[in-house]
Amino acid sequence: MNKKVKTKRKLKLRNFILLSFVFAFFCLFFLYCYTLPIKNIVIIGNHYISDYEIILACDIKDYPAIFRLSRRKMKEELSRLDYLKDYQIHRNLLGRFTIQIEEEIPLFYNRNKEKLIFESGKEITTQEIKGVPILINYVPDDLYERLLKEIKETNQDVLKLISEIEYSPWKTESVMIDDTRFFLRMNDGNVVYVNLINFEKLNNYMTIYSTLGNSKGILQLDSSLGNGITFSPF
Repeated sequence: MNKKVKTKRKLKLRNFILLSFVFAFFCLFFLYCYTLPIKNIVIIGNHYISDYEIILACDIKDYPAIFRLSRRKMKEELSRLDYLKDYQIHRNLLGRFTIQIEEEIPLFYNRNKEKLIFESGKEITTQEIKGVPILINYVPDDLYERLLKEIKETNQDVLKLISEIEYSPWKTESVMIDDTRFFLRMNDGNVVYVNLINFEKLNNYMTIYSTLGNSKGILQLDSSLGNGITFSPF
């Protein structure tokens, strides 16, 4: 009987010690996570939003404890960033804080509305313009919707070359010849006439430009005849 009692006591003591070690391990692990500061900040996918804006929105400029940050507060602050479409936040036990950003793509600035127009259809009132074309005058509603659709399908590299977009219907005296024509001022010094039905020809602008040498002039893409491209030097 004494041997059995001693064996049971040894088992109980061994189990108590094991549980104590497990408990102590979890306590230390919790303390480590609770106090672990951010050691490395990685921001991926941003172009229009600066790293500093994102860091301020997440309130991590002072490298606080990584697992004590409020997701709700970060979501509220990040949602205030105009160019932000979506984001993902990842944290690991080495103190690495990663923010993966998906941005809204700006298409053009509508001066008449004083709004920046995005690919998603989002519009924001702003005076800040970051390398996008400026629509400088009024466009009738039905043509505006078509213009928006065409610009969405235009290569982003080409859009960055456009300085201004002007609605410029072609008419002779009282006769309207083409009410869908636009006049584009390019950053390279050329000007372009294009109508909505031929707007996709703008995607070939880089190829066309490479054939012009040092010439600057008027490029007409608004014709449906032949290749529909004519160039007249200034």
